Amino acid sequence: MSQNWTGKSLGSSFFQNLLGFFIKYGGKYIAYFILYFVVIFYTLLPSVRRKASFYLKRRFPESSALELFFHTYKLNLTFGKILTDRAILGIRGESEVVSSEADKQLCRDLLAKGKGLIILTAHCGCWQAAMSSFDFLPEEKYVLYHKSREDVDKHAHELSGKKSPVKFIDPASFGGGLIETLAVLQKKAILCAMADRTFGDKVNSVEVDFLCGKIDAPFGIYRIAAAQETPIAVIFFPYKGSGKIDSVIADIFYVEDKGGRLVNNYLKEVEKFAKSLEKFTREYPYQFFNYYNMWK
Repeated sequence: MSQNWTGKSLGSSFFQNLLGFFIKYGGKYIAYFILYFVVIFYTLLPSVRRKASFYLKRRFPESSALELFFHTYKLNLTFGKILTDRAILGIRGESEVVSSEADKQLCRDLLAKGKGLIILTAHCGCWQAAMSSFDFLPEEKYVLYHKSREDVDKHAHELSGKKSPVKFIDPASFGGGLIETLAVLQKKAILCAMADRTFGDKVNSVEVDFLCGKIDAPFGIYRIAAAQETPIAVIFFPYKGSGKIDSVIADIFYVEDKGGRLVNNYLKEVEKFAKSLEKFTREYPYQFFNYYNMWK
C-alpha cells in the first residue's frame, strides 16, 4: 500500500545549521569532511534505512542486506553532497551549470515559439539548486512547489538573503494554483513542475508503471499544456561533482488537446515521463531521492 508524501525533511535543522556554519567559516571542503560523519549517523538509523529501502529494493532487487546498507549509504551521501552544494550556492555563491550548448539552444528554440515552456522534472539530482542557477534563459521562471511545515530545508536564496530567482506557485492554494499557472503561460514564461508525485486530490492522478510496480502520477499539468499549446521539456539535473550541475533533456513533446478530464487522454504523456525517470535512475541510481513508499 502506498504512503502519502508528507514533505518532512529527512535531516534535522541542527545538522543543516552545523553544515551551514562550517561552509561559512571553514569553507566547502571542511563541510564535505563533516558530511561523511553525518551521513554515517543517518545511515545507521533504522528509520532512514527503511525509508530508503522502498526505492532501493526496486532499483537493486537482488541485493543482500549488507549490499542494501551500502546502497543506502551511497544514496544518503549523494543527497548530502547535493544539499551541501545548495547551501554553498546560497552562502558563498559557488555553482556551475555544465549543460551542453545544444540543450540550452533547444530550450531557447522552444520558448521562441511564443507559447511559454513547461519544464517537468522530479525529486532527483540537483533540481532545487538548478532553479537558482538556470540563468541562460532570461524569461521569468515559476515553480509549482508546496513547502511543508515539516520541511526544514532552505533554498539557496533563503541562505543568501537575496531575492529568489524564481517565483513559487503553491499547489495547496485556492484552486490548486490553476489561475496563477495559466497566467504564467499566457505571459510566455517558464513553468517548472514536479511530475513524479501527486499532491492533494488523487482524482487528478493516473496509475502508471514505474520500476516494476504501479504508482500514482499527476496528469493535470498535461491538461494545461494541451489547452495552452505549450511545449513540454522533461529535464533532469544530475549532480556531476562538487558544485557542478548538469541538465539533461530526456524528452520533448506537445500534448494533443482531446478535451475533458478523462484520464486516458493523458496516459501516454504520463507514461513518457515515467519511462524517462526510470531511465534516469538506471544511469544515476543514487540520485533519486524518494524516502517514502510511492508504490501500490
